[in-house]
Amino acid sequence: MKLRKLFLNAEKKDLMQAWKTGLLLLLIFGVFLTAGLSVPVERISQWQRSTVVTDRQGVPLQGYLSKNEEWSLPVPLEEMGMWMPKVAVALEDRYFFYHPGVDGISLLRAAVQNMRARNIVSGGSTITAQLIRISVPRKRTPASKAIEFWQAVQLERLMTKKEILELYLNKASFGSNIRGVEAAARVWFNKPAKDLSLSESAVLAGLLRGPAYYRPDRHKERAMALRDRLLDRLEDLHVASSDEIRRAKLESIPAARFPIPFSCREACAHAAVQGESSELRDRYRRVRSSVDRRMQDIVEQELGLALSGLPREITASAVIVENETGLVRAYVGNMKGETDAPASWVDCGSSPRSPGSLLKPFAYALAFESGKLTPSSLLADTPMSVGQRMPRNFDRFYRGPVTARAALADSLNVPAVKILREIGQSRLLDLYRRLGFSLITKDAEWYGDSLVLGGCEITLLEAAAAYRVLATDGRLGFLSWIEDAPSIPKRKVISRGAAALTLDILKDERRLIPLYRELFGEEGTVIAFKTGTSYGLRDAWTAAVTKPYTLIVWFGDPTGKPHQVLVGIRTAAPPAVRIMRKIVPPGTGWFEYPPEVKKGEVCPLSGAPRNSLCPNGVTDLFIQGVSSREPCKLHVMGSNGVEIRWPPDIELFLSEREKTKTVSLIEIASPMNNAAYKMKESGGKILLTSKGGKGEIYWFVDGELCSPAEGSEEVWWKMSEGIHKISAADAFGNVAHVEITVTPEKYEEPEEELPVLEEVE
Repeated sequence: MKLRKLFLNAEKKDLMQAWKTGLLLLLIFGVFLTAGLSVPVERISQWQRSTVVTDRQGVPLQGYLSKNEEWSLPVPLEEMGMWMPKVAVALEDRYFFYHPGVDGISLLRAAVQNMRARNIVSGGSTITAQLIRISVPRKRTPASKAIEFWQAVQLERLMTKKEILELYLNKASFGSNIRGVEAAARVWFNKPAKDLSLSESAVLAGLLRGPAYYRPDRHKERAMALRDRLLDRLEDLHVASSDEIRRAKLESIPAARFPIPFSCREACAHAAVQGESSELRDRYRRVRSSVDRRMQDIVEQELGLALSGLPREITASAVIVENETGLVRAYVGNMKGETDAPASWVDCGSSPRSPGSLLKPFAYALAFESGKLTPSSLLADTPMSVGQRMPRNFDRFYRGPVTARAALADSLNVPAVKILREIGQSRLLDLYRRLGFSLITKDAEWYGDSLVLGGCEITLLEAAAAYRVLATDGRLGFLSWIEDAPSIPKRKVISRGAAALTLDILKDERRLIPLYRELFGEEGTVIAFKTGTSYGLRDAWTAAVTKPYTLIVWFGDPTGKPHQVLVGIRTAAPPAVRIMRKIVPPGTGWFEYPPEVKKGEVCPLSGAPRNSLCPNGVTDLFIQGVSSREPCKLHVMGSNGVEIRWPPDIELFLSEREKTKTVSLIEIASPMNNAAYKMKESGGKILLTSKGGKGEIYWFVDGELCSPAEGSEEVWWKMSEGIHKISAADAFGNVAHVEITVTPEKYEEPEEELPVLEEVE
C-alpha cells in the first residue's frame, strides 16, 4: 500500500491515455499472436538460487553459489527494506501499479525517442515485461518484444503486483555473478537489503542500467554522478523529500566488494546437506539451522583462548547438543579452518580419531545394567588382576582396592579391562555399534582389551550422540542441524538405571583436582564430565553433560602427530567447563533418578550391603531388582575377632606393596609438602627430586606425566598458578604425593603461614 500511494500524484489524463494506447497495442499484437501463446510461469517463478544457511533466528550464516555459479539470495519483498522497492518502481516503471502489464505512455515515448535517434535507445518495457525477458531470454527483435508484452499482460492476470515486483528484484542482474537485491546489497554494502539507505538503493538502481559501466569500485565518479541524477529524479517524483535527497548525496559509494556471509563453515555444511530435502527449506531456498549464535560465539571464544598458548599445529573442535531435541546448537569442526595452519581444511569433528578413555563409561553402564556392578562395588587395580598381559594406568602406578565409582572417576585402565572381560568384549562391541560408532568395524577379537582403552576410532559427532544417550534415559536419537526438522523417535540402547548410575559417577570427577573448584565454584553448575587422552598423546578429549546440554571438546593435530600438551584433563577440560558454565542457566538442577534407582547402605570396603560385622556403612546407588544385593563377604569372624579377607589378587598386591615399602620407600625431597611458591611474571621452574624408590622414577603433576628435558636426567616443572598435586612413582608401584601452591609474586600471604621456598630456576 505504501508503494501504491507513492504514485497517486500521476495525472488521470496520462493514466487514461496509457490504458487506451495499451489496448490499441494489444489489438495489434493479437493479429500476429494466437490466443494460445501461454506464459511460462514455472520458468518465471523458478531459477537457480543459492542455498543460504541461517542461524536459528533466521540471520544468514553462509551462502553457497547456485548451480550456475551465481550469488542469488532471494528474499521476500518485505525484507527488501523501505527504499529499494520504491526506488526501483519510480525509476524503472512509475506506473507499475496502474497498468495491466504494458504501459502505453512509455511505449509511445520510446517510439518517439527511437524515431528521433534513428536507433533503439528506449524499449518502453515495464517491470513485468523485464521479468519475462529475464526469465525467458530471446533475441532482441520486434517479434520477441511483442511476445514479451503479450505474456506480460497474461502474467498480470496470474500474479499479484507484489509477487511480480518481488520476483523482478530477486532475479534482476547486478553484474558479474550477482543476481537479486539481497546479493547485491551484501556484496556492495555488506548488509541485508532491508537495511539499505536511500543513497545505497539509488546506487543499486544505477547498476541495473549498466552493471559494468557504472560499477562503483572501478568507475567511482561515473557511478556517483548517476546516483545523484537518479536522486534528483526521485525528488522530482516526490519519492523522497529534499532533505532526504540532500543527506543521501552526502553518503559515499562503495570502493570495493564485500564477501558473501561466511561463518560457521562446518556447521552450515552439515545443515546444508540435511537441508537438501525440499521440506526443510523455505521457498527462498533458505535453510534455518539449529545453530545458536550466542553459544557458537562462546565456543569459538573459549577454544581460541585455549589454543593461544599451544603449538601452532594443534587445533580444536567442539559441539553442543541440546539433550531434549538433539539439535546441534554450536559446532566448530576446525578452529583454525580459516587460517593457513596445516590441514586447516579438515573438519576434525567428522574425522576419525582415537578416543582414549572417553568410552570407558559405556563399559561401566553395561556392567550396571547386567547387575554385576554398582558404583560402590569393589574392584582390583592391581597388575595381577588381568593375567599375564598387564595394562598400565596413565600415571603408571596401581592403587589396589578401589570402588567402581573411584575407578571410573580416576579413569583407571586395569579395572576397566577387568570389567570388559566380565561383561564380554562382544557385548561392548555391540553396544558401541548401537550407539552409532560407525568406524568400529572389526570383530571383538581384533580389538581385544583395547576396545575399552581407546584402541579404535570414533568421531566427535558420534561421541556427542553417544553421551547424549546418558542424558536421555539410555535412548539414542539422531543429531539434527535443522531447527524445524521433524523429530525422530529415540530407541533404547541401555537401561535408564544404568545411564543414571554412570552419570552420577561422572559428576563426581571434579573432586579429584583442587584447581577445578575454582572453575566450578562452590555452588557452580553441576557437570558430569569424562576426559580422554589417546595413546601417544595425539588426542585430548572432554565430554561434558548437564541437564540441558551435551558438549564434546577435542584438541589435536589434524596430521596425527603427538604433542606433550595433548592430555584431556589439562587441555580439553578447562575450556569445556568454562563453556558449560556460560551456556547453562544458573540454578539449573540435575537429572531426576528413575524410580528403580535407589539409595542403600553399603560396606565402605566391599561396596556390598552391610553384614552384621561391617563397620559404619555409607550410602550409594543401586538398581532395584537388577543390582546384586548379596551381603559383604570381606568382613568375617576369625579366631581373633572380625577380619578382612581380601580377594586373592588384592591380598597379594597389598602384601607385596608392604614388602617393597619396608625396603625402598620413596619420598619426595623437592618440593616440600604444603610449600607455597611465588611466581614472577616471567614464570619459573621447580626441580623435582626424590629419595628412595627402585628403578626408574616417574613424575606427575596433576596427573600429567612430567618428563626430563632432552639430554638431561633432571626433571623440571614449569610453574603455573594454582594448587597442584605432584606425585612420584617407581617401577615397583611405590608412590609419594605432595601438594603445593603457586601464586603470583604480588600475592599476599594468608594469616596461616606456610613454608615459603625460594623460586628455583
